[in-house]
Amino acid sequence: MLPCSASPSTYKTAVQISCRIVKRHPKNLHKPSTLSRSLSTSASINPFDKSLNDIPSTKHEALTLLHKLTSLLPRIVDFNATSGSTRGDKTVEFWNSVVTRVHEDLSSTAERPAEIIVWGVDEWSGAEDLVTALVSDPLASNRLQSDALTHRWKDSSLESIQISYGSNLTAGSSSLQIPSAYLQEFPVPIRISEYRPLPSHPRMRQTSLSQTLNSLALFEADIPVIVCNPLTTPLSDILAAQVPVNAILVLTTSMSQADLDNLIRQQSSPARGSLPKSVKIIAVDPKRAVGAIQTLQSDPESMTAVQRFQDDFVGSKISILTQTLKEKLACADPASALSSLRKKVALAHIQDALCASSVSLHNTRCELNKAFVDASNLRGRIEEAQARVERDVFAIRQDATLGNKSSSDEVHEALKQAEKEMRLVIDRLTWWKMVWRVDEINSIVGAAIARTWCRGLEKKLILHTGRLSALQSDMSESAFNLLHTHPGISSAVLQNSLLQIKASPSYHVTPESLIEPISIRRNQILEYPTMRLHVAGQRAVLTMAGGVATGVGISWAGWLGWLLGNGEGLLGLVSMETGTAVGVGMLSAIASIRWAVGKWEKSKKRWWQDWSRVGEGLDRDLKVCNPSYLFVCKSYQFDHRRSCTTQCVNEWLWWLKQLAMGCRNWFR
Repeated sequence: MLPCSASPSTYKTAVQISCRIVKRHPKNLHKPSTLSRSLSTSASINPFDKSLNDIPSTKHEALTLLHKLTSLLPRIVDFNATSGSTRGDKTVEFWNSVVTRVHEDLSSTAERPAEIIVWGVDEWSGAEDLVTALVSDPLASNRLQSDALTHRWKDSSLESIQISYGSNLTAGSSSLQIPSAYLQEFPVPIRISEYRPLPSHPRMRQTSLSQTLNSLALFEADIPVIVCNPLTTPLSDILAAQVPVNAILVLTTSMSQADLDNLIRQQSSPARGSLPKSVKIIAVDPKRAVGAIQTLQSDPESMTAVQRFQDDFVGSKISILTQTLKEKLACADPASALSSLRKKVALAHIQDALCASSVSLHNTRCELNKAFVDASNLRGRIEEAQARVERDVFAIRQDATLGNKSSSDEVHEALKQAEKEMRLVIDRLTWWKMVWRVDEINSIVGAAIARTWCRGLEKKLILHTGRLSALQSDMSESAFNLLHTHPGISSAVLQNSLLQIKASPSYHVTPESLIEPISIRRNQILEYPTMRLHVAGQRAVLTMAGGVATGVGISWAGWLGWLLGNGEGLLGLVSMETGTAVGVGMLSAIASIRWAVGKWEKSKKRWWQDWSRVGEGLDRDLKVCNPSYLFVCKSYQFDHRRSCTTQCVNEWLWWLKQLAMGCRNWFR
């Protein structure tokens, strides 16, 4: 998606600000963040005011624009390389060479002919016949000229041949000067450079069209003519290709131009991309044109030959190509034809560079969107596996008797069974038995806990270890495959983060990692609640023993005093009679025993409360200790990486749009 559009006034102001930044801050083009800061501090001038409409298209301004473009393009191409974009094989050096060629052309004052490159996509394209039909003179009496054209590719080591006008026939190793009237039909001198089709191999990843469009000479030409055979190069590939904006696409077919235009409209789709409007696609039958020329040259005096020549040459539609070339080379002022052509060609090359950068960034953004979809699918798989593992391992099921308002699982069932077995032990440990086995409370309760605490659940979790380990390996492999499939979101930081998770000691699923919460909670009960129960029993026994001993002592003192003949007993000092002393002593002993019984029951109740809390903690621990969480906690980094890269791509696209508008203003 493109950045959000602003109001017309704001957008116009932003355009002028960008123009001023390009002029005044060439170094600021290095980083998008610097561009944003410069944009926020620059002065606001509206370039669409009537007073500023007449921008002088001087050579100095054009060269300045090229300099800024040279600073911008390496950043975009390097960005696409570092983001892992797999589309587009053109490097920084490629576009630097194109822009440098435009800069040298505008800076030079020497006149040169217009460079027209004819390049066939493959050996079946018919490019050789096309050049022969264009340059041949049907009425020429010089047989040497026809032979030179026919056998110009006799040297198989040649890659290109330059054909230009000359008053006399001159054939060099890679050049040919012929007195052809066709080369003088145009408003400016022209030179035709014919290139041999690049060799192709069935095992090569690129198609012949892609190989041809990666050639530097094609993008440096003034007018490139790309010849394709629709039988070997599908029209859909041609319409989706990134061709120079000043190019002419020639389809060697006998189809009429009207039928070809209708077919192009039917197959054109905004989703697949479309060619620039300046690119012309014409249908030509060069073999028929060459045959017409040979028919006339074989018998120029025959009226039948002349008629066949006229029919075949007109039917070949070779004149449509000539007319298209004249339109592209035309200029309003014949006196400054070469200067106007240079400006027009320079603008076309700049548009090629900007369009290529824009397409590359759009492709990168599409790849990021695909990566985001795949990351979302992976996160969905992890969440689904998490829910499925929790359901399968813990066997969660709804209680239909309660209207689906409560649920039970293996953990709850194991805790209920353990509590049931423990109650038999704790209930048998009454206060009377506790008194006689007060030093064995910890051992008795500990042995019962070790015997009953979720033993069946431990065995079931150990059985699930293998399946969970395989599931974890599958999810981990999917996460790393996502990085390899989409290099646009891959980074050293993200890979290192995932590798750290994978290398952590607690990452791998083992039987110990699954049953560890059970062991921890069992030890927690043994170390704290059970030990407190043991200490509480000992304190109760000691306190009870002290109270009983005190009561017995008081009773004995009163009784002993009575035996010695003292009416008030030994406790006469406190005004306590013998009967009263005996009663107080007995009451103290009974109260101590009752207090000890109550203290023991409260301690057991508190122990059961601790048991319930530890059981709830065990349920939480087991369900949180799920291997599917290992990548969920880091999945946000995929989205974060994609968000940052997309923001940078959108900012570069915005600046490309501003430079494109500056191009149109400067070359107006």
